[in-house]
Amino acid sequence: MLIALAAAFSGAAAPPPEPLLAAIRKTYSGSPSVRVTFVQQYAPAGFGDTTPETGRLVLQAPSSLRFEYDGSEGKVFTFDGKAARQYVAADRQMVVKNLTQAERARLPLLFFEEPRELLARYEVAATDPGGGLTELTLVPRSGGEPRKATLLVAESGEVKKLVILDAAGNRTSFTFTNREAGKKRPVSDFELAPPHGTKVVQGEPGGANP
Repeated sequence: MLIALAAAFSGAAAPPPEPLLAAIRKTYSGSPSVRVTFVQQYAPAGFGDTTPETGRLVLQAPSSLRFEYDGSEGKVFTFDGKAARQYVAADRQMVVKNLTQAERARLPLLFFEEPRELLARYEVAATDPGGGLTELTLVPRSGGEPRKATLLVAESGEVKKLVILDAAGNRTSFTFTNREAGKKRPVSDFELAPPHGTKVVQGEPGGANP
């Protein structure tokens, strides 16, 4: 009994999830655009993390994303709310495809969503890992993708880390820093048009993902 009581009072109670989900939405939808730097890591099921990728991400409500990757490949991934485009300058190729709902769920689009919509689709649990942050765990109520999404969130609504675990057990994690509010970006930033001479491939669902 004493052990149970000690465990119950060992840390501060995590805040309820709905106000924090609202703070996330305000943080990423409250300005014309938001720019962050990121570190992305991918771990196939049963294996450790692959080599991390770094770059910059632009988020623009209601549903636009642009990942600009560092490195000599010249890799860019965009989503304009309908189609995803992955362009690799070194290959002179761009893959274009419409994403399934499951594939959209693996992107940080939930930052834009209304709390009541998220709570309708997901069981949401909040825990306090310390350091002034809250860990939110989202599990679909009816199964499907992703198997689980975990967010590490500051009280302000700034997401410090997003981890997506898909149904096959593959894990993709993003660590975000240097958030900056910005002006509205042109549609062309998300409806990516590659240089002349680029091979454009119409991808199948599952082909173009960051």
